[in-house]
Amino acid sequence: MKVLIPENISDITLGQFQNYIAIEESGDYSEYELDTQKICIFIGLTNEQTDLISVTDRDELLSLLNDALSKEYTFEPTFTMHDTQFGFHTNLDEITTGEYVDLMNYNSEPENLHKLMAILFRPILNKDMLGNYSIASYNGSKQWADKMKDTPLHIVNGALVFFLNLSKELRIATLRFSAHQAQAKEAKHQITGLNGGGTQQ
Repeated sequence: MKVLIPENISDITLGQFQNYIAIEESGDYSEYELDTQKICIFIGLTNEQTDLISVTDRDELLSLLNDALSKEYTFEPTFTMHDTQFGFHTNLDEITTGEYVDLMNYNSEPENLHKLMAILFRPILNKDMLGNYSIASYNGSKQWADKMKDTPLHIVNGALVFFLNLSKELRIATLRFSAHQAQAKEAKHQITGLNGGGTQQ
């Protein structure tokens, strides 16, 4: 039997990764069973086929898979999938309220990564000779979420670095804004107290 072994995470899809993580986090499998599922999901074998593999070949497959999953990755702002070219959000400083709310709701939990990717990456509408591009408007993640399960994992990992930094910055900005509002409210309360306005009998 000949099998196609992923050489790095670019050969692994987001959907495969999500399937494996769901199994791993369920806590219903032994270490041996998890290794079997790793072979089944990432190489595409059935449980029955995996049982027929020699111990030596099994160990080698797992070693190659672990190497593929641990290789470093770099961020790529564009990629092509299903004949559609997708581009990373061109200006995260100007995200819409809908994008912001969905980004914060989905966060970076594995089961939501395909929805997150549908926000961060959208079809490219126009692209110039310098590589600048514009992407489709955001109309909710539902339109592209399921298709994003086929995204190569290195694209996802690269995007997550940007998202986590963005998420941290947005939370800091929100905390600063809330603190500023609280200070303004306290200052107003003190002024009101001094002039007697709002005094209860």
